[in-house]
Amino acid sequence: MCILGATSAVSQANEIVAADDSNVTQLCMTALAGNRAAMHNDIKSSGYSKPFIVNNVQCNGVSILTFVQQHGRNADAMLRILDRREHMTSITDLAKN
Repeated sequence: MCILGATSAVSQANEIVAADDSNVTQLCMTALAGNRAAMHNDIKSSGYSKPFIVNNVQCNGVSILTFVQQHGRNADAMLRILDRREHMTSITDLAKN
């Protein structure tokens, strides 16, 4: 899986182009686009779990989370979808103490 970054000398804009049609590349491109519904659908159709994607998928040699932070549209929403660890709840039984 490889995604290429091309920079135009005229516009200095960074354009990310998919290098192949693999499931992993599709996940990277969807996360980059920032469409939450499309990301949810691509995760389901990939057959991978969110934790697997977060821990194993790399886009341009970096984790999918870093890739989205650096290049993605709607990065905060994509990060919330992919990495739910910061939203986990812990319950402590106070009666035991």
